[in-house]
Amino acid sequence: MNKVLEYFKENDSKEVIVKNIRVYGWQNEYDHLIISSVSKYLFEELEIKENIAPFNDDNRPGTIKPKKYVTVHDTGDASPLHTAKFWSEAVYNQSWEQSIGDVVKYLCSYQYVVDNEGIYHNIPDNEVAYHAGDGTKFDYVLYKSGVKDDGKKAVVTISEDGYYMINGEKSTILAPRYHVEKNGVVIEDRIAKTEDINSQGVLCKVIDGEYCLGETYFSSGYRKIANRGGNNNSIGIESCITENTDIYYTWQRTAKLVARLLDENKLTLDDVKQHHYFSGKNCPQTIRMNGMWDHFMELVAFELQMIEFKKEGYKIELVVDDKRVNKVGRIVDNTVLEPISFKIRTHKDGIVQELSQNIEFSK
Repeated sequence: MNKVLEYFKENDSKEVIVKNIRVYGWQNEYDHLIISSVSKYLFEELEIKENIAPFNDDNRPGTIKPKKYVTVHDTGDASPLHTAKFWSEAVYNQSWEQSIGDVVKYLCSYQYVVDNEGIYHNIPDNEVAYHAGDGTKFDYVLYKSGVKDDGKKAVVTISEDGYYMINGEKSTILAPRYHVEKNGVVIEDRIAKTEDINSQGVLCKVIDGEYCLGETYFSSGYRKIANRGGNNNSIGIESCITENTDIYYTWQRTAKLVARLLDENKLTLDDVKQHHYFSGKNCPQTIRMNGMWDHFMELVAFELQMIEFKKEGYKIELVVDDKRVNKVGRIVDNTVLEPISFKIRTHKDGIVQELSQNIEFSK
């Protein structure tokens, strides 16, 4: 058995996820049943529909910046009419029609938007886009903390007097204050606490044996300490949560796109961030609120590994003869709960090998 099939055998799904989730849209919320695929790998090629917006000050200034992250959002928009194509056109036109004659100015942009019907590319990957909520005044930057690398994964907290601490040791970097104003009146002003940090933490890297921290700020809108570099230094992806669509399929497509962007930009899994990381906003809300982020990242990791195998010359395909499964591996019928049998087939240098797999519905 070759290493591709070994990887599928050791790392792929053993049970079908069948889960009722709550989908969060600004028009309405709704319940949705997600059913996973036979594999963490989506057996389709990415097809990108180019719809690059014209240069303008509002949505596409054309500013080129190095990319350090891939940022995942969801549209927060449940309307069946508001598809990926709809939101791609909104970026292109800098507006969208809310109702007949009622045109909304759209001062937002992102590199990609994804749904069941397609993946649209709106802003070149190397340019600034306005999606993360952290502004464009500050770039991705690292500051020496004065704390030496202890070989452990960095845990960033805040001391009682307001300084960042790394693995319990006080740094030289002062955390932003918790400061909220309304109509020019100070509502609250105090030293920030560890629980004020966004749930994905603070950027921390080791350089020359010393922990270094990224630029942070206090987001008064969401009352969280967040990181800079979202607009300037990340590639933004909007995933649709449109009603009457297959949201898990959209997640798999998004994961495949994320993996490609990581590979193309020489980034790692640690460089995939939620919108929340840059502003404190609860986004991608449906993934976050339903506890699906870790699973989403498993999909990204699997897709990233398949990219490496393909670079080595492997062709990978799904062989399945079960009406409950479509050609890309999506389970489209869960009315019959018998295990699903299928094969993973690889081709390389004229050699064909197969792995027989079974996946069961959880009881």
